[in-house]
This record gives sequence, structure tokens and C-alpha cells, in this order.
Amino acid sequence: MKTKIKQMHEELNTFPTSKAVHTMASKLYKDLPKSDDEFIELCDELIQSHDWTLYEMMTIWIKKRKTAYLTKYFKTYEKWLYEYTNNFGACDQLCYRVLNPIIERYPTLFEEVRKWSKSDNPYVKRASAICLMKSTKSFVVNFPFSYVKEISDELLEDNHIYVQKGVGWLLKYSYLSYPEEVVNYIKSNINRMSRITFMYALEKMPRQLKEEIIKNK
Repeated sequence: MKTKIKQMHEELNTFPTSKAVHTMASKLYKDLPKSDDEFIELCDELIQSHDWTLYEMMTIWIKKRKTAYLTKYFKTYEKWLYEYTNNFGACDQLCYRVLNPIIERYPTLFEEVRKWSKSDNPYVKRASAICLMKSTKSFVVNFPFSYVKEISDELLEDNHIYVQKGVGWLLKYSYLSYPEEVVNYIKSNINRMSRITFMYALEKMPRQLKEEIIKNK
């Protein structure tokens, strides 16, 4: 199977489009191990190549296999976050396709998310915010606002641009689920927010409300 994956991977361009990667992932998926344990083991081997295309295909495969969202695999996914996720694109794909679904299914895993927010790795920190958003045609925050607040409080003054963007992104979509809470949170923390976080957080608000809050920045 690994030989076939390598051969088909070589057929892709050096910088394949997302559509091409999805097509290749679908072609290969039917031949992947039926056993979930063997499937995760294969993914774990592939990710060690540090190849972005294989990383992306792996997250697509996991999203297709709902039985891969079991707590016994969580530590493997967490290892991928810590050891192989080194850019914001990889972070977000792992969050949307792998981490968010399993954390939503098992909310007690939020205990681990708390630890991510205190990491020295900016992409692990970013994941603590991004994993709270469910990716659909847009994004939805299904977790209690207390989770959003806790992670935001921890990351709000971080100076890494992708952490700042991650917090802003989380607050932006949390507004759709918790409008009053998010507005109050922004007003209470307006002087702690970077300009990037602040402007991202306002994006889903009505124009008049947005302008009112901006006046106080």
C-alpha cells in the first residue's frame, strides 16, 4: 500500500492544487487498511515523511473514517500536532478534520486543549483556538462560551501573528453562537488585544456595532 501511495503521490505536481490532493486521496482511500488500528498505524508512518501532500491526504482520510474518532487514537493525533505540524495550514487542517470532531465527541478532551494553549509552540497554541470551531460550509462554535473565554484569555497577549489570528478567528465565529458574550468580552479586553485579533473578531458583526466598538480601540 505504501508503494502505491508513493507512486500516485509522485504523479502530482510539486505544488498540487487542493482539488488534485482530494481526488488522489479519494482514489487511494478504497485500498487503505480496513482495520482502524492498521489504518492509523499507516497514517502515523506516512506523516513521518514530513511531506505536506501526504499530511493533507491523511487528514482527508481520517475525516472519511468516522470510526477513527476514538479516544484511543487521540494521543497519536496529539503527537502529530506537536511533532509534525509546523505551519498554520497544517494546523488548521488537522484541527478541522481530526481534532475538532474527536474533541466534540469527547468533551473531556478539553483538558488537553488547555495544555496546548500553554505550549511554547505557536502552532500548538493556535490549535487550542482553532480546534473549537467545527468546519462546515462556514464555521460553527458548539462548545460553551466558557471554553472560548478560557482559551482566549490564555492567548490574547501572545505576540505570534498566527496565534493572534487564531484567537480573532475563534472570536469571530463565536459571535454567531454567543453574540452578547463575545461583544462583552471584546469590550472588556479591548486594550489587551492586538490590532489583528481585534479586527478579525469584529468581522461577523453588523456595521453599526462594529463601528461603535472600533471607536473605543
